[in-house]
Amino acid sequence: MISIEGVGIFDDASESDAIFQACINQHGMYETMRFVLRLSPVNHALVEKLDDQPIQFADLSPELVDAFSTYLHETVHWWQHVGSTSGLVLSLSYLAQSHSNLDDLKEIIATLGCKKPLKGYTDQVLRREGDTAQAKLARANTVVNNALDIEHYKLLALLPRERAEWLSQQIHFEAAGHDYLITYAQVMGLIESVADVGASLFDKMETIESSLQRMKSEKVEGFFHGSPIRLPAVGMKAIYEGQARFIQLQLSHAFLSDPPSLASMKDDGSLFGVYLEAFEAFLRLTENEWPDTIDSPTVGLFLLICDLAINPTRGIPLKIESYEDFLLDVDAGSRFTMFCLAVKEMPHLKNAVIDYSRDEYVAIATELTVATGHDNPIDGISAVINWLQRAPELQQLMEEYRTFEYNPMNMPVRVFVSHFIAFYRDKLIHPEFFCWPGIYLTGQRPKDEARGLWLRHLSLFSDRGDMAGVYPRKRPDRSDEAIMNMFRQFYGTMALYDLTRQWILCNGAFINDFRWLAENYDQAGAEDWANDSFRQVYGVLLNDFEIVQ
Repeated sequence: MISIEGVGIFDDASESDAIFQACINQHGMYETMRFVLRLSPVNHALVEKLDDQPIQFADLSPELVDAFSTYLHETVHWWQHVGSTSGLVLSLSYLAQSHSNLDDLKEIIATLGCKKPLKGYTDQVLRREGDTAQAKLARANTVVNNALDIEHYKLLALLPRERAEWLSQQIHFEAAGHDYLITYAQVMGLIESVADVGASLFDKMETIESSLQRMKSEKVEGFFHGSPIRLPAVGMKAIYEGQARFIQLQLSHAFLSDPPSLASMKDDGSLFGVYLEAFEAFLRLTENEWPDTIDSPTVGLFLLICDLAINPTRGIPLKIESYEDFLLDVDAGSRFTMFCLAVKEMPHLKNAVIDYSRDEYVAIATELTVATGHDNPIDGISAVINWLQRAPELQQLMEEYRTFEYNPMNMPVRVFVSHFIAFYRDKLIHPEFFCWPGIYLTGQRPKDEARGLWLRHLSLFSDRGDMAGVYPRKRPDRSDEAIMNMFRQFYGTMALYDLTRQWILCNGAFINDFRWLAENYDQAGAEDWANDSFRQVYGVLLNDFEIVQ
């Protein structure tokens, strides 16, 4: 869950993490900073009965359908985090807190010594010595500010209405647009570390620093300290959960002889809270009535708007044309709000989703993006695919994706970027499947490719019903050895990411708790592993740090 206690103090390593749960009994969840899909033991046992065989949903028991719908819900969360631009930025931003600051952190150890948290140390020195300390703290301030920009971006993107007031009171918070732009720059740096895609954020000869300074001096809303935070109707967390829940319900209610109405689902507790928040905002903003059924055109349009909202195009993969509009261009909640308001002015779209087809997806998306001044989603997807022609390194990366024999250099970044490209490659041809998978997986709309698309984009990592830990998913088209090597190398970096974030932001001593990762967890072994991972990169041990009170 996302929770921040105190003012300007990061005490909990999971404050800006998000856990996406499938339903009120928490029979499934996806963890954003661990990249794990989890199911309850009951649902694991039920889903495993399906055994990757062609599924005839009409023949399944209600228990199996419910279990698979939960599995679909959490798989949609995986798709959101690896197959949308908003999710790619969210996932890679966690990795960027280490990658983007490595050189500065090494230099800080050499010049300032080992201080934890770095944020608390710089605050203390500045209070004690004033502006005379700015020169010696330059690198440390850069690291802290970069890390905090990412933390603030996550909170603003996921929970703007809940966190905006708190953020506006923080001395380290500059402005919403500032945090988004810095976060995008760090993420784009990670992508460029894998392949020179030529996807510079900017369309003009203006650096990040100069553009931010100009907008600050011109008092451009969202880019100067004290600027008001414009709140969208909902945040990205509500959009993600609403999208996943309504897709889940479209599957679980597909073959009921007497399906309940949507209103009764709200009354009986099947729809509530964060699962309902975005849909109710959609109905309010579009001036729409509650639909009767889960497969109504209203629900189909809601899911299409969710898909458009979480897939901004400016910055990644297209260049920024207007810095002043950047925040509204890429913020998922703002995009969702604008698309809904556009529907209000184009009421014919309320009943436009009939066949759940590609043609309908493209036609409706085109009308909405033209009306709001956003890019057509197909143009954004095509721009990513064009990376393959511009960057020879990506040809090698996609060969690594095909075999799972990844180059160990920046390996987690390579995994995410390659899966993102693979997802978009299929979405270019079948955007309707990824927008309405519950409709296609149940065969309500025939699609020969549906099963292949589903199996090709299952989550990489999950838990097991009968034991603790994280495990790689077996895949018939990759060797077990390659899968296991990828898994070990990917999670071999988790200690470094976690400990680096703790070093920069979190009060108190280092916490080496990785029981979530290992089946037969050994704390002494975890301590040794964490120390060794840290020493290999930074040349010091965790016990070398002075804990700043």
